Parts: sequence; C-alpha cells; structure tokens
Amino acid sequence: MFIEVQFSMYPIREAHISPFIQKAVNIIESFGLPVQVGPMSSITYGESATIFKAFDRIIEEFAGSTQFVLITTISNACPVDFSQNNPSSKSFL
Repeated sequence: MFIEVQFSMYPIREAHISPFIQKAVNIIESFGLPVQVGPMSSITYGESATIFKAFDRIIEEFAGSTQFVLITTISNACPVDFSQNNPSSKSFL
C-alpha cells in the first residue's frame, strides 16, 4: 500500500537538534525513500512496509542514545509526489 507520512522528530534535552533530524532523514533516505524537510515537519512517501521499516530503524537508532518524541501522521488518501520539484532535504536544517 502506498502511503505518505508527515513526521516531526524532537530530541529532548539536546542543545542542537539539527544533527538528530538529519540522522533521521538519512535513515529514511537509506531505505530509498524521498524526504522533503520543512521548518516544523517533514514528509516522505512510499510503500508502507518500507516506511514502517525505516521508522522502526529510527526508533531503534535513537532509543539507545537520546530521549525523543516522534510524531507521525500517516495517510493512504493524499500521497503527493513531490519529486517533480526535487526539494533539498537539508534546506531547513
């Protein structure tokens, strides 16, 4: 099933959050998924099985090193292909 996920990663008690957000983006991209980073949240889309594996990896990666909040909104009704604009995933970091 094709889905889109809007997500926000909030590392807690960290002086600099950008490295954690970038690490999450890198993990998602390592699964072959596109990521559009925004100022408050980011978006990715693809097959649900791949998405869930990517987010499972993020949780495993961060669980041992920092406290965090990960907020996700998942939709199978409004996925949008933003690859046409070729957004930079690092523009807001």
